Amino acid sequence: MSNFAERLGKLKDAMNDKTDSGPTANQKKRRKRPQTETTLDAEFPKKRLLSRPHDFLDLNVKVSFLCIGAQKSGTTWLHVMLKKLPMLCLPDQKEVHFWDWNRRKGLKWYSQQFPKRSNSVLCGEITPCYAILDDAQISEVRYLFPDVKIIFMARDIVSRAWSAIIMELRNSVRGMQAGEFGSTGDDMDKRTKERYLHEADPSQYDDGYFMERLMHATHRKRSDYASAIRKWLEYFPRKQILLLNYDDVSRRPRKLLEEVLTFIGADNVDTQDFINDEELSTHFNAAPTESKMKQSIRPNLQKKMECYLSKYAKDFNDLLEELGYSWRLNDYNKVTKTIFQQD
Repeated sequence: MSNFAERLGKLKDAMNDKTDSGPTANQKKRRKRPQTETTLDAEFPKKRLLSRPHDFLDLNVKVSFLCIGAQKSGTTWLHVMLKKLPMLCLPDQKEVHFWDWNRRKGLKWYSQQFPKRSNSVLCGEITPCYAILDDAQISEVRYLFPDVKIIFMARDIVSRAWSAIIMELRNSVRGMQAGEFGSTGDDMDKRTKERYLHEADPSQYDDGYFMERLMHATHRKRSDYASAIRKWLEYFPRKQILLLNYDDVSRRPRKLLEEVLTFIGADNVDTQDFINDEELSTHFNAAPTESKMKQSIRPNLQKKMECYLSKYAKDFNDLLEELGYSWRLNDYNKVTKTIFQQD
């Protein structure tokens, strides 16, 4: 009996030693199981659960930068300039629209949109509609490309909205539904283009039409820069998001381009070796000269648009201050006060 008790005591001691020594081999294997979900680190204002996409293994491109907006804010200029640099890889077409329109085509299709280059180049794309992606889509971007740099170009909030509505109006003349966006008509012959510009003359529409379109979600969301950026900030740290002033495309284009290159990690590039000053000053998607007078906003409509959009400009300016930027957009605060005083 004493021998049995002695053996039993030794067995208990051995089991205690095994328990104290840490997890068993089987336990270690279970802990090493690959995770399909992860959460963001503590620096983010909200904890977001990230899920691995079902077609995760089909991805064979690393996206280093995304320009997510704003629409009608110089993004075509940026795409053309970046395409000229051999150390960068962008799709041939601007606006792949993968995360909003083409997600069903899969990550393999997305990977194929980028020309095959050496692994030393930085890949990225420009789709202005990405600014208003929803949580699920931004979460997927974060999961797939946690280190991606996000670029947003902000234009005067009234000028941008007017330009977008005019583009939409022209496209509706071409048979597209309201809220859809297409080309500027550069693919038309001269006579056809003149006809459709005439039919899309803004003077044929009253102020009510334009204000109704402005308040529609299509344009309202794209005008709310601050809400869009704040949503992206829920998934990416501020150091990975760069806000740019659209006016600098005209005022200091080379400095602006160099700022972008530094931000995405291509700061050892001398842009003068690839892009001359004339190319830098090129304007894209500009209105035809013969239609510019027809495109100007009527004074009364201008005031209405300024009054409606001023809150979005102010919110964005508050965000710029919060993030430490020195530049601001016109928030039309005086216009708003004047209108309320008159009422």
